[in-house]
Amino acid sequence: MAIDQTNPVIRVRDLCVTRHDTPILRGVSCDIQPGVATAILGPNGCGKTTFTRTLTGQSFITSGHVEVLGQTIGQTDVRALRRRVGIVNPTLDETGSGGGATVDGELSAIDAVCTGYFATVGLYDRPTADQRDRAAMLLDQVGLSHRIDHRIDTLSTGERRRCLIARALVHLPELLILDEPTAGLDIAGREQVLATIHLILQNPTPPAVLFITHHVEELPPNTDQVLLMRDGQFIAAGTPDQVITPESLTQTFDCKVYVKKVRGRFWLEVLPEAWLDLLR
Repeated sequence: MAIDQTNPVIRVRDLCVTRHDTPILRGVSCDIQPGVATAILGPNGCGKTTFTRTLTGQSFITSGHVEVLGQTIGQTDVRALRRRVGIVNPTLDETGSGGGATVDGELSAIDAVCTGYFATVGLYDRPTADQRDRAAMLLDQVGLSHRIDHRIDTLSTGERRRCLIARALVHLPELLILDEPTAGLDIAGREQVLATIHLILQNPTPPAVLFITHHVEELPPNTDQVLLMRDGQFIAAGTPDQVITPESLTQTFDCKVYVKKVRGRFWLEVLPEAWLDLLR
């Protein structure tokens, strides 16, 4: 299906989500345009993951309006919608050994990527030769051509993460949601994932990318828009240069911080003098 370049990929108005009388999201509104890289930055527990789950119908909406790829959540077949959206969420079990299985860990890397065609955790359908060729091409793009026949449960955490990104891209999604894709990775693994995201955004016709993180240094240099979230609300929105400031991040994280920009990337610093205030 061709991407509509005239309408937002995501349109949210006054979204509220309440669970057990506890507000999780409170009056959230935003627009995300086709081909735009948007980052949601905020502390743990501020509502970032709940927000992304509402976009795919995985979290019930208390009130408000959520529209994804022209479809209104609550009034559309979310199973069909999810075939147009690529999702990488490392908080789910990546190897298929737990209740949040994403893919069967006994599959080879290329077979794991091919499950993305069918939105399954195992390879229950036979991919075509063209589909396997595309899966192999994506594994090469994310730096895993040498691991193409290795079982996914033998890959490192960072390699599995990049394999899941390839899986999310295999059906040419119009929207790619990356929910803390570098969680739990060491420095090299983190940078490999960020390099992969950077390359995705450099494609001539990239999907809209929604990147969820609580680390400012993880923002790719080609991020177009940043939304700062705290206590279930967006408290600032704009370009990275407009939003990534010591004042706004201090408010977002409730911690006095300093920020510097080096070669297109932002780096955050907390001085030891702030530690006592944090413990109070």
